[in-house]
Amino acid sequence: MMPMKLEKNSTGYLEYPLEISVIVCHHTGSFIYKFVESVKRSFGVKYEIIVVTSDDHLAVTGITGCKVFNGDQYPAAKRNAGARVSSGKYLAFFDDDVEIDPDCLLNFKNFMDLNPMCGMAYGKLYNMEHRNRFDEAGGFLTWTGFIWSRAEQNLIDVGQYDHHETILAGKSASCMIREDLFFETGGFDEEFGILGEETDLSWRVWLAGLRVCFVPESVGYHAFNTKFKPAKDYYTSKRVHFNGCRNYIVMLLKNLEKGTLWRVLPLHILIWFFAGIVMLITLKVDQGLNILKGLIYPLKNLKQILEKRRKVQNKRVISDRELFKFIVARPSWAYYWGRISRYVSIGLHG
Repeated sequence: MMPMKLEKNSTGYLEYPLEISVIVCHHTGSFIYKFVESVKRSFGVKYEIIVVTSDDHLAVTGITGCKVFNGDQYPAAKRNAGARVSSGKYLAFFDDDVEIDPDCLLNFKNFMDLNPMCGMAYGKLYNMEHRNRFDEAGGFLTWTGFIWSRAEQNLIDVGQYDHHETILAGKSASCMIREDLFFETGGFDEEFGILGEETDLSWRVWLAGLRVCFVPESVGYHAFNTKFKPAKDYYTSKRVHFNGCRNYIVMLLKNLEKGTLWRVLPLHILIWFFAGIVMLITLKVDQGLNILKGLIYPLKNLKQILEKRRKVQNKRVISDRELFKFIVARPSWAYYWGRISRYVSIGLHG
C-alpha cells in the first residue's frame, strides 16, 4: 500500500494546490508530443502534466511545460510513480498514444465534482484513424470472468453510448480517479505490468463502496491498433497472452468473494486452457506456451496472491450479490464465439 502524501487541514479535508494531475506513461516514440499538445489546449481547469518515461534521453531533455521523470518499463508502475509526485485533487491517467479534446479534463472534473459517489471515471475513446468509430466505451464483468467491452473496436458511434452510467471499468488510456481514493485503495497493482491493471483498480473502487462511471463528454482519440500504431508492431505474445492470462486470474482471485470465486474461476481457467491448446494445435506455439505459463503463474505465487486477496477482502464494504447489479452484463452467445475466434486468429483481447 502506497502512503498518503497530503495532510488533512483543521477542517478534516485534504488541501490540493491543483485540480488535476495529468499523468501519462511513455515508453518510446513521438506520440507523447501530440498528447502533450492536446492537453495544453485544455480550458477551465488548473492542471499539471507529469510524464513518466522509460526513455532515458527524454527524461534528461524533458518536455516544455511538463514534469518528466524516469520510470519503470510498464504502465502500472509508471502511473504509481506519477501519482506519488502529483499535487492534484484528481489524478487523470492517459496513455501517450492518445489525444484529448480541449474540454476532456473539464468534463471529467465537473462530473466528479457533482457526483461524490463516483470514485473513478472513464472517458469515451475513439479510433484515432477513424474518428467516428469506437476504441472504448466501458466494460462489464461476465459470468465467465472475462470482461465484455460493449463497444467493439471500430463500431461506428451513432449515439448509443452518449449517457452517463456505471461500468466496471474502461481503458486506463483515459480515466480519472480521486487522489485520496487512489492511495486508499492501493493504486495500480504493479505485478500486473500491463493489461487489466485499470480493471483491477476499478474493482477495488467498487469494493470500497464508491462507483465507477462512464463520462461520454470526456473524449479522446487512441492510436492503438490503427495505421499509426499497428498492434502487431507493439504487442508481443508475452504481453498479450502471458500477461492477459495471468492478470485475469490474479484479478479474480483478489476481488471475488469466496462463493463467487468457486463458481467463476474453474470455468475461467478452463477457457484459458482451451485457448492455449488451440493455439498450440494451430502452430501458434509462442502464444500457446505463454497462455500455459500464465496458468501456472498463480500456482507458483499463490501465497503472495492470497495475501493481496486478504487485504482487498478486508476492505470490502459491499457484497458480490449487490455489486453484480451494477458491474455484470450478459452478452449473447454469439459474442463469446466471436471473441474466442478473434482471439485465436489475431491474438487480441479487444
